[in-house]
Amino acid sequence: MRSMDVRRVSTTNIRPASYIIQQASDTHKRIDLNPMDLLFLNIAYMQKGFLFTKQHEEGKSIKDKISHLKTSLSHTLDHFFPLAGRLGIEKHEDDGNTISIYINCNSEGAEFVHATADVSVEDIVSPTYVPQAVIDRMFLLTGVRNCQGQSHPLLSIQVTELIDGVFIGCSANHSVCDGTSFWKFINAWSEITSSSGNHTYSHPSPVFERWFINETDCPIRLHLSSVHDKLSAKKNITGTDEVPSLDLVEKCFHFTKSNIAALKERANLEIVSGTKQNMVISSLQAILAFVWTAVVRSRSCLNDNWDESRELELRLLMNNRTKLVPPLLETYFGNSIARGVVTVKEGQLVKGSGFGFLASVLNGVVNSNNFKKSRNFIESWIEKPLMPVPGGNTGIVGNVFVARSSQWFNMYGNNFGWGRPIAVRTGANGKSYGITTVNPGPVEESVAIEICLPIEVFKAMENDAEFMEAFSS
Repeated sequence: MRSMDVRRVSTTNIRPASYIIQQASDTHKRIDLNPMDLLFLNIAYMQKGFLFTKQHEEGKSIKDKISHLKTSLSHTLDHFFPLAGRLGIEKHEDDGNTISIYINCNSEGAEFVHATADVSVEDIVSPTYVPQAVIDRMFLLTGVRNCQGQSHPLLSIQVTELIDGVFIGCSANHSVCDGTSFWKFINAWSEITSSSGNHTYSHPSPVFERWFINETDCPIRLHLSSVHDKLSAKKNITGTDEVPSLDLVEKCFHFTKSNIAALKERANLEIVSGTKQNMVISSLQAILAFVWTAVVRSRSCLNDNWDESRELELRLLMNNRTKLVPPLLETYFGNSIARGVVTVKEGQLVKGSGFGFLASVLNGVVNSNNFKKSRNFIESWIEKPLMPVPGGNTGIVGNVFVARSSQWFNMYGNNFGWGRPIAVRTGANGKSYGITTVNPGPVEESVAIEICLPIEVFKAMENDAEFMEAFSS
């Protein structure tokens, strides 16, 4: 691969197009964060990027397209103005030991960097494993935690010109929005970019006011003693490790529509044969169960001390909007994620009757998600706020697998002047052993699964005939 040298051409602060009008007022809109937002303070910014091939358009240079992207981003921030703000902290006068954290919609601006790199499209899409050392250089705010949004932009965009393509890397503060909200913003930016200069956005305006169980809970007051060490730490850390362990690599598996249908049918047949007649396994449950079972089966061959009684923790991050009472509007812009957690013994996967067992377990996790669980979690969190402590699995064996993102997000329908993306990639933030990122595939109704593992495990999976026969790359 060519030497990786990313050169910044320019850095621009992008404010909402209506910023001049907003300057007439000294007051800034305040959006108080709720527990579902505050949970993410101690982990890293979300990072998602698009790869495009260069397309020549008569009369349009790359400089013109970059300029147009900046303008369309400014108009998009008119609709999604919190992303142009910063986090704020209020110390409460009536209680000197508590603070509340909010979005200060002061239009301070999003960061936009234009860069160049001597890298080709093939350098990104051809390697067997995701070339993370290349991908990471195309994102901003790597290693920056969400609580640092007081001094860092809540949104940073880097557009990197490649030899024969373009990569757009987006980093967004996870305490401000979740994946569902983030992709609403990206889709809006794409629409406005493609609107022939009239900057139109055809969808209802986002709803930024946060959902609270009780109005009296707003703002949430956090005791300084419980958050001080986390919020004042100088060390830049991601959601799991500072950077993925050097022992870990990432690989992307592409499942076609027919692959998925076959896996789903197999899983449901195994469920029926196991007398769970009323359970219906979804496509994603079948895919995750198939991949995770293959991982555990493959790595069991690598470790002489493998213990079938060792517990494996599986976590599903799920969109929770429809589970709340009343349900959140589709246009809700914030965080609404439920975390489903289940523990199984590894021997159940290796010596069990196929991946249908794990699919049924994941099905139970999804079906048990309801408002009562969410309410109990939020109420207990308000009583004793807990924030995830960064730290991930390393080495040959990890005991936690996490599924994040969604195959339903509109990633490949975005056009920023170079047609449809040919690939979607994720930055280093939040990656550790077992992190599994679910994306739509580039072909309609396909699914891409990105997973971080030691290279030894991937090599063992390549020798697993059952696994290799069931997916297409």
